[in-house]
Amino acid sequence: PPLPIQPPHQQHLQHPPPTHKPTIRSAAGKKWTDPTLAAFPPDDFRLFVGNLSKDINDASLAQAFSSRYSSFAMARVCYNSSNGTSKEYGFVSLMDAKDCAKAIREMDQSWLGSRPIKVKRSEWKDRNLEVVKRNGRKVKRKKGKDRW
Repeated sequence: PPLPIQPPHQQHLQHPPPTHKPTIRSAAGKKWTDPTLAAFPPDDFRLFVGNLSKDINDASLAQAFSSRYSSFAMARVCYNSSNGTSKEYGFVSLMDAKDCAKAIREMDQSWLGSRPIKVKRSEWKDRNLEVVKRNGRKVKRKKGKDRW
């Protein structure tokens, strides 16, 4: 059978095969299955990279981090599925906690392409359904004068 045709912005990209099952996510009262998380290695330290310029792709983001951090695993830029343009943010996966902390210190506000990028620890685990359910039980709203 013929291979599926990828959109023009993804034709040059080769993502690794999924390493584990899709993750069930929860946010804003909605639940969904996120198959894109399966491409990332399990037990990685993931960074959110924001303020990317439109010309940054997976390869250029990967090159910026892999050249400096030996535990680099993968990088992915997020694209708008309706028109194929960059959403101007992405994620970088590192396998070592020290490299992760070092990358946040060194790469935050550094220039990539034509913009200074924002690098911080990704909060993707906070949206996993199990974490949302567990945290929902712990958080109790106060009643009375303490409430704003």
